[in-house]
Amino acid sequence: MLSDVWFGINESGISRDFETMRRLCLAAEDSGFDFFSIPDHFMDTGTGLGPPLECWTSLSGLAAVTNEIKLAPLVSCYAFREPTVLGRMATTIDIISGGRLIFGIGAGWHEHEFMGYMGRFPPASERLMGLEETVIVCKKMFKEESISHSGVLYQYENVLNSPPPVQKHVPILIGGGGERTTLKIAAKYADISHFHPWFGIDVVERKVKALKEHCKTVGRDYDEIRKGIGFALFLGRDREEIMAKVQKIRDAEGSRVESTKPGTEMIKLGTPDVIAEQLRNYIGMGFGCITLTFPPSNSPEDMNLFYEKVVPLL
Repeated sequence: MLSDVWFGINESGISRDFETMRRLCLAAEDSGFDFFSIPDHFMDTGTGLGPPLECWTSLSGLAAVTNEIKLAPLVSCYAFREPTVLGRMATTIDIISGGRLIFGIGAGWHEHEFMGYMGRFPPASERLMGLEETVIVCKKMFKEESISHSGVLYQYENVLNSPPPVQKHVPILIGGGGERTTLKIAAKYADISHFHPWFGIDVVERKVKALKEHCKTVGRDYDEIRKGIGFALFLGRDREEIMAKVQKIRDAEGSRVESTKPGTEMIKLGTPDVIAEQLRNYIGMGFGCITLTFPPSNSPEDMNLFYEKVVPLL
């Protein structure tokens, strides 16, 4: 395991049954991955995979059946649960896991999901305010037995969080790459700032620069924040194996998987040496948290191939 880079699996096949999720999480743990994450959604988000299992109750189940791997929502939507309740839930999962929670949190984006479960879709400004206040509340709860909070959206008095988390410092992952506000919130509070390279490496470099500038503005050491990024890897021993996986996705979802098209920087195709070279570029940019999916099924075979053939090249 590399000492300065975390590798994780994101199980984005969110309609899976829990037994499949458990098996994949244990496979990730056995392969040597540092963390296992799942999305926080209540509805199909356009994947065609169907409605998902609920995130935090799924994490509690995974916490009970694993021993070493860190667990995270990637990421939990601030609005789906009262911040104080979310802080208590996160604390409980940290206790169940023996101190292995990464607290992933974001502003949310799926309008139909908000309308269906919350009754309204707040404007971006309100969602970002809610994200920041939720981070403040939960961060306090992770540190103190009793807290109060007086904000614009939330007001609380004498919130008890006992017993406390196992970890003295629960790592906070803030998801999203909004350059004006989200990355400023990350600069203030995040241990990990995580986003996806949807629009190419030039945009990634711009976001990294924005995070660095926000750190200067708020007086935070930029190097204290672990930078996270996510990729879908079509990994194989040869071109035939790789293209068979690509074709399987195309057949199932009608997806276009072409690494040369704009907006698909997060999709990587290649043999272990090619994938290692591509990831090395991001590690060189300072990314110390790399989240991976292996379409079409996050198979244990792909996880093992990555750790046996790609990691040694890094």
